[in-house]
Amino acid sequence: MTKKTRSFDIVIAGAGAAGLGMGGTLRHLGIEEFVILDRAAVGASFLRWPRQMRFITPSFNSNEFGTLDLNAVCLDTSPA
Repeated sequence: MTKKTRSFDIVIAGAGAAGLGMGGTLRHLGIEEFVILDRAAVGASFLRWPRQMRFITPSFNSNEFGTLDLNAVCLDTSPA
């Protein structure tokens, strides 16, 4: 039996907010050869957050100064 291997330019360890945000940013930059590795399930880390941290208030992806929202997970988004 022959084992098929695949190579990637970038490997992201973790499919939580940061890992998914990085994947979205890489796609935005036109980079397609990457993989996101998860331990259990995509976004599973959110389920371990304390209940009081699960409510995320809306914010805006820009402001009057034209800078990005520092709370956003990836470009052109709001965390809500």
